[in-house]
Amino acid sequence: MYDNENGQGYGSPDNSNQWNQPNDGRAGINQPTQQQYYDPQTSRTYYSGENYSPFPNEGPLPTGPAYPNGPYQPNPPYNQGNDSSNRNSGLAIACLVLGILGFLSGVFFVGIALDVLAIILGIVSLIQNNRKKGLPIAGMVLAFLSIILTFLVYYTIGISQDRSVRGVEREVYVPTTEEKATSSMLMPNITQTDYAAPKSLILVYENKNAVDVQLEITVTYYDENDDLLFLRNSYIWGCAAGGRAAVDVPYPYDKDYNDIPYSRYEITALAKEVDYRLYSQNYGTQFQIKSNPGSRGSVLASITNPTGMTFDSVELMCIYYKDGSAVGISSQYISDMEKKANVEFSAPYDSDYNDLEYDDYEIIINGTNNYNS
Repeated sequence: MYDNENGQGYGSPDNSNQWNQPNDGRAGINQPTQQQYYDPQTSRTYYSGENYSPFPNEGPLPTGPAYPNGPYQPNPPYNQGNDSSNRNSGLAIACLVLGILGFLSGVFFVGIALDVLAIILGIVSLIQNNRKKGLPIAGMVLAFLSIILTFLVYYTIGISQDRSVRGVEREVYVPTTEEKATSSMLMPNITQTDYAAPKSLILVYENKNAVDVQLEITVTYYDENDDLLFLRNSYIWGCAAGGRAAVDVPYPYDKDYNDIPYSRYEITALAKEVDYRLYSQNYGTQFQIKSNPGSRGSVLASITNPTGMTFDSVELMCIYYKDGSAVGISSQYISDMEKKANVEFSAPYDSDYNDLEYDDYEIIINGTNNYNS
């Protein structure tokens, strides 16, 4: 086999004229009637007179006896023309997966983000005319349901926390018949004094029973039409036998914490004996208190504990009076109270944080707590 100037080879002359082709009439001894050419790039052999080209775009395709099955055609690329369909299927599956995840975690903010993303992918998948329309539609339905359920959950929570725009805080606790009977025996020996101070309603209780009592207090405010306006519950966990306790109750406000005018209020109190298995006994009546006004309008106090016990926490209240009426209240807590401790009660002020004048004050020990006992 010989090579020509293009690097292609041709075989020896074929005088048998086996392909029944006429002699082309060119001069030369033993000139072949049909010459073979070899293409080393494609390992293909073709013959003179054939317009063979290994690449379709570089010339006409070969025909003839060497190609009984028709012209040479290169193999098409694998999966050619299916990329768009695969991409649409991927979007549909992603939409369904995100819809499921968003539905399962819808009450969290990440669930809402997944729902929105699922809806976007579902819309894109449908616009691209994906044949599998069931997957994106299912994903978007789950996403929309998740968003609706999330809204309902948060709406319900908001209603339960603030049952009225006007400020009703929570439902009134309904005591049992036994609790009512116990309270009816204790309350006659408990005196209540209420003061409408500039900042809040101040309630002072004196317990003349021989046992410590626990008080559950409900204050209901009404508007000028005598409609329910605002409701608050407060607690005194252990008013000592023969002692006093105090609590302050905020005035009505809306959900944006703006003050609401009110016409009147009612106070109901439920009393029951302190269960020492759950709550500590109040030893406040045994404490000794020495106090005096400070230079900044506050009250300084020295508290002495003669019981020989160490208390985890001691709750103290200082009530400020002007002309016999309470105008303010301040609280303090003493941790790990042993024999003695000093505290300072802040000066009274109104809702605009202006200082209030006072001519008398009273310090009350609301409770002494031992959490491990």
